[in-house]
Amino acid sequence: MFTFTRARSQGRQNRSLSLGGLDYADPKKKNNYLGKFLLTASLTALCIFMIKQSTFNTPSVFSRHEPGVTHVLVTGGAGYIGSHAALRLLKDSYRVTIVDNLSRGNLGAVKILQELFPEPGRLQFIYADLGDAKAVNKIFTENAFDAVMHFAAVAYVGESTQFPLKYYHNITSNTLVV
Repeated sequence: MFTFTRARSQGRQNRSLSLGGLDYADPKKKNNYLGKFLLTASLTALCIFMIKQSTFNTPSVFSRHEPGVTHVLVTGGAGYIGSHAALRLLKDSYRVTIVDNLSRGNLGAVKILQELFPEPGRLQFIYADLGDAKAVNKIFTENAFDAVMHFAAVAYVGESTQFPLKYYHNITSNTLVV
């Protein structure tokens, strides 16, 4: 008749499969929890060390005052007047932060300034809307400004007569937020 049991020629602990010089142990063998725990702990410690050493946690040049260097915030710095003011400041060795929501400004103007002044710590661009108080607070928290030049505005006469509240909010309210 049929027998449903089989005799094993090897003991359970001695069974392994060798392919190309690598030994693959029996999958029914108990897991090594201590080894896995130590490996996980060491990888976690390595990741924490790498994150602490990364440049994301170090304060930027823009976040601290340096003697002899004036840091100017230029709002609306991607617009015509703001970008020319930023250009003049950069030529005169100021540190410049441009904040613009690009609703009327031109990112191309900022890129040209970045090409003209590629040195680290000279120019930074922050995409933000001055109507967002949380974003403005974050900008002022993360940067050490010595002066502000406020050029952010919508400035079309015809449109201002059609949408006076939009212009009031954009010019007056946003100025109060800054």
